[in-house]
Formats: sequence, C-alpha cells, structure tokens
Amino acid sequence: MTPGVCGGHAVQSLFQPIVDLSDGALVAVEALSRGGAGAPESPTELFAAAAAAGTTAALDTACLRAALCGMATAAEPTTLFVNIEPATLSTLSCADLAELEELTPAGVQVVLEVTERDLLERPADLVRGVRGARAIGWRVALDDVGAEPAGLALVSFLRPDVIKLDLALVRGHTSLQAAAVVNAVRADAERSGALILAEGIETEEHLDRALAMGAHLGQGWMFGRPGELPATGMRALPLRPLPPAHGAGVTGPVTPFAVLTAASAPQRAGLALLASMTRQVERQALLLDEQTVVLANFQHAELMSARTRRRYETLGRLTALTAVTGAGMPDEPAPGVVGTALDADDLLNDEWVVTVVSPHFAAALAAREVPEDGRGDRTGAGAAGRRLDYVLTYDRTRVLEAAGLLLEKTRPAATGTAPAPRPAPAAAPVPRVTETELPDLMLRAVSVARNGVVIADARRHDQPLVYANAAFLRMTGYREAEVLGRNCRFLQGPDTDRNQVHPIGRRLLAGREVDAVLLNYRRDGSAFWNEMHISAVRDAHGEVTHLIGSQFDVTARVDRERRTAYLAHHDELTGLPNRAHVLEHLNLELRRARRSGGSVAAVLLDLDDFKAVNDRFGHAVGDAALVGAAARLRAAVRAGDLLGRLGGDEFLVVLAGLPGLVHPDEVGRPTAEETVRRVQEHLRAALETPLQLPGAVLRIGASSGAAVFPVDADEPASLLACADAAMYRTKRGPAHRRD
Repeated sequence: MTPGVCGGHAVQSLFQPIVDLSDGALVAVEALSRGGAGAPESPTELFAAAAAAGTTAALDTACLRAALCGMATAAEPTTLFVNIEPATLSTLSCADLAELEELTPAGVQVVLEVTERDLLERPADLVRGVRGARAIGWRVALDDVGAEPAGLALVSFLRPDVIKLDLALVRGHTSLQAAAVVNAVRADAERSGALILAEGIETEEHLDRALAMGAHLGQGWMFGRPGELPATGMRALPLRPLPPAHGAGVTGPVTPFAVLTAASAPQRAGLALLASMTRQVERQALLLDEQTVVLANFQHAELMSARTRRRYETLGRLTALTAVTGAGMPDEPAPGVVGTALDADDLLNDEWVVTVVSPHFAAALAAREVPEDGRGDRTGAGAAGRRLDYVLTYDRTRVLEAAGLLLEKTRPAATGTAPAPRPAPAAAPVPRVTETELPDLMLRAVSVARNGVVIADARRHDQPLVYANAAFLRMTGYREAEVLGRNCRFLQGPDTDRNQVHPIGRRLLAGREVDAVLLNYRRDGSAFWNEMHISAVRDAHGEVTHLIGSQFDVTARVDRERRTAYLAHHDELTGLPNRAHVLEHLNLELRRARRSGGSVAAVLLDLDDFKAVNDRFGHAVGDAALVGAAARLRAAVRAGDLLGRLGGDEFLVVLAGLPGLVHPDEVGRPTAEETVRRVQEHLRAALETPLQLPGAVLRIGASSGAAVFPVDADEPASLLACADAAMYRTKRGPAHRRD
C-alpha cells in the first residue's frame, strides 16, 4: 500500500470489492483510508484528530492521493471509488485537479463518493466541486442515500453516476419511508441512467432485498473484506456518458432565464399575471412532500412582501430546502428560509425566478424586465406598469439547469438543513371572534349548531383556533379557554394515524378543502372518531385568512363498519380467520410455492365426538369448548402459519415455506412431511389437558389429516379433499383395529 502524508503521519488505503449483482463479477473497488505509523488506524479517530488540528482538508487530500497511488499496481482497467469531503472538493483549484489527473494511473476510472448529508449541508460547494471533478473526466457517486430522506430532493442536482443505498435500507424492515426512498432513487436512475449500488450486504437476505430495490451493484462482507488491491479478475464498469456541462447550448451569460429561453421563446406579461403564476407554482410545492426543494430569486429583498414571507415561511416548514437569493437579502428572510445576498453586479439581479424540484415533480418560471421599459420603479407606484418576458416549464432537465444556477449561489444553511419552525411567541391571548366580525345571525346559528364548529386564523403562526362552538366543547370535553389559541392538533394522540395527518396539513396550508375521518382524543383521554370537513375562507385578494371546520363524532358508525369488515374475514365465535379468509390464504401460498419451488401443507383437524358435547351440556358449553379449543390450537401453531375455522368443529392449518422437491433439503433441516407430522403432534398434544369450563370439565380429542403440495395435489380444492380423506382414515383407524 502506497501511503499519502498529512501532518507528518502516513495514510494508506485498503480496498473493498464492488461486484455486479447480475453475475457476481468484480467491477470496482472502494478505497478505505487507514492511518499509518504514528497515526490512529481508525478512520473515525484519524479524521477526528484532523478536525481538532484544523487539517481536515489536508488529510482528505492525502487520503485521495494515497488511493490514487495505491492503484499503480492495477494490471487492467479498474474503477476506483474514493470518498471526499465537499469542503475539500470545493477548494481544489484547476491546478490541483490537473495534478490529481496526472497522478491517476492510465486505465483507472475514478468515482468520487460524497454523502447525502453533504447535499443538505453544503449543496452549493458540492455542486461546484463536482463540476470541477467532471471536467477531468472523474465520476460521482452519492453515498448513504436514504439516511436523510430530505436529501433525496437534491439528488437530481448532483446528477450522480452511481447512487449508493444506505445500508439501513438493505438491512432494515420494509416501511413507507423506505419505499419512498427506493421509489425516488429508482425514478432518478431510470431518468438519468445512474447505477444503483447497495452496500452492507452480508447475507442472502440482504442480497435479496438489494435486488428487490433495483440495485445493479453490491458491496459488503458477503463479497469480500477490505484488503490489498486485487491483482487480476476485475471487469470494466460501464458508466453512462458524462452529462453535458451546465449551460450547454446557451449563448452569452448563463442565467436561469437564458437557460429556459434557449429552448422556448419567452412570452410577455404584466406584473399581476406573473405574480399569480408564481403563486401557483409555489402552491404546487405546498402539495408535495418533504423531499422538495424550492429555490427563488427576488431581484431585491424589498420585493419580498409580508404576504410573500408568510408563504415562504410555510414552504420552509414543509420542504427539505427553501432558499432565496436577491440583492440585500438577509440570511433568514423568513423562519425556515435560507437567504443569500447577491453582489450588486450579479446578473441574477435582473431576473425573477422560482423553481420547484422533487423526486417526481419539477417546475420553473423565470422572467426578465422588457428592455425598452427599463428597470423602472420596482417597489413604488410604477411597479404596477411593469412588463416582463417570461418562460414557464415543467421539463425536468431544463428546470434542474435553472434551479442548479440558484443552488450554486446559496450559502450553506447554519444547521445543515432547513431551520426548524420557530415556537409560537408568548403573545397576548388570541381574541375570540365576536359579533362585530361575523354577522349576528350567522354567529348565533353556528353557536347552536349540533355539529362541532371551529374557526382557525390561517394568518397567524400555527393556525390557532379563534372560535369553538358549544357542540365542539361538549364533544371534546374541553373548556373554551383551553381551546382558543391552540392548533387543533391537540386532539391527536398516540393512535392517531400520522399518514393521514401530514396530507391533511399540506392541503390546509395550500388552501384546499379537507374531508377526513381521524382518531382524536377527548380531554379525559378517551378516543373518538372525528369526521371533519374543513374549508378555507379567502379575502378579496384570494389569500386564505381563516379555516372553518365542521366536526362530527362518528365513533358508533366507524365501530359498526370495522366490525362488519372484521366479520367478513373472521369467525365471530373464536376470532380465528373464517373459511373464506383461510382458503384465500391457502391459494396465495400455493402461488408463492409455484414460483419458489417450495411446498405447502394443508392440515385439516376435526374435534372428536363434539356433537355429544352439545347434546349433553348444551350449545353454550359447546361454544365455550370451541373457543377454548381454538385458543389452544392457536398457541400450538408455528409462527408464520395460519389457523382458521372452516365451520362447526372443523379447523384448517396452512403450513407455508416448507422445503420443496426442486431444491435439496439443507443438512439437518426436516423434510416437509416431517414438519407436518410434528405440527399434527403439537395440535393433538395441545388438546390433551381437559378444558375447565363453567359447569363442566371436558376432555376433547381431535383427528387430523394432511396433504402436501405438490406431492398430493396442486390446487386448493383437491388439496383439501386429500387432507379430508386422510383425516377420515385417521378417524376410522381405531374402529378397524377393533374389528
């Protein structure tokens, strides 16, 4: 290993294999830095020491050099992945890059790895640095994707050649958040041609999960641990062609307006129409999720009115990043919004721009003053007569070009992400709406309505309630003084569905109507189902000023609906899956087994002489015996198998995931037939102890029969027929022996 040097300490590289998951071929290696003599060997300790000494950039460069020097022994075309900090990357001059290019051995393809965290913390530095690296033919991989879901919004700006899934996705449990990450990554890879790499693969389960997520490449101990550079056996890694440089095809200065008008002729509009179109683009951003970036240029900070600041404060709360530029722009023009002041001679000062980018949506509007009108008075009476040429596009490639130019101007956020919303200030109590603010008749009608009615002030921070009628107070158990001034989310509790709450909040912030049924909680802690109908009230300018909500306690209705849905799939007496449910499950497991080559067993079980129990003790005792028997059988069934009641005293167990005929059994693993016999024994043993029932002690036995797919049958009906025949052979067996 050839070392680099930083602060007198040697730095050396180990190399971990990266393979093509389609055939396991070695296609690349990742350089992992280690300390040499006199330095901590752990990379964490190494970089911590450098940070304390203020030499992080020097150490980072030394690690990069060590990795490049370590490739000197590569005997064939090789792809090298190497990590770099964005701060280091952004400080590399043209001369530094040329020196690194000279240091790179012939035939070595370099892929720089930056993390998703870097995208959120230093987006402008990272985008500028990547541009320099690509100028010398190097490629880019985005690492740890999914660790910070908000960072997905910025993936497209970087245009990575390789997207590395965070190891938590490969090793974790399936969730909606994981699905959102995978969907966004696959969408970007499909559009751009980027390769997806899954790291942290150590088991077959990890490998299956990586493949299911669309990974092309894999890395982890399953394929090899860090060590010396492999001497032979590496295949070239085909990466997509380098993307075109920013501003390609633009003549003259490259600005958002120039980028958009290079492909579309601008249209002319007055200030009022353009302002409305801009608000519509911003409203579309409000309806997206937290994987959204909003970048805008206001020409001058004075053009950001109080109403506009309120809109951008909302965007700042809901998006991964909302940033604005303009002459004289403060660092935080609105809570949660990153501001960047432009130099007086910056060409952006002449443009009006708003861009919205998310993994599945993109929009951009850019405008420029009509030259013959001059700059005019932008903030005074003359502003109304302004005319501007503009372009509006939803073409993702062009939107990213325009938005990227704004991102490069954006200073790093202080915390690395959009600032958290500020807590509500300790102001005077919010006044109750009175008769002077609502017509007397309307106020009296609302106050006596049987449904709960509340009104929230959409202009104030966190949309506090300013009115609640008597029906709402009775329904929730709160006093008026405990309600006014609070956001209505105080009704939410531990079992409130957050997947419902977030879309509701977004629709309200966007001024959309809401119809929903949500689990809420009263003052005493009891839960109730709340059917809500919420509408926006607008002023003469179309701005939302208030939200009015009509609310009904529909707990009884929801309970009936849930009970009906439950009984559609469950036996009312025992609570077990009913006949329809268990047969549907059997059919599903048979389809899975056909694909995998595995086996499925159906075990039919019938309680012996159960009719005599009903005849002797009555149906009440008989029902209690069925409930007790079902509970014991449920406890005896393996995890992952399904027990259901077919009717009467007959039960069915579906055993899935059994070894098949196509794949030989693993050493020591029981065959399908052995597993079935063991389950039958457990079921019989579960019923051996007498049932202690009110007024009776019953000893209940059972007979069972089993059939295995595909040995005995290959369809649900024929499989059950075989199991039924086997069960009745068991029932007749003792009688035959007595003969």
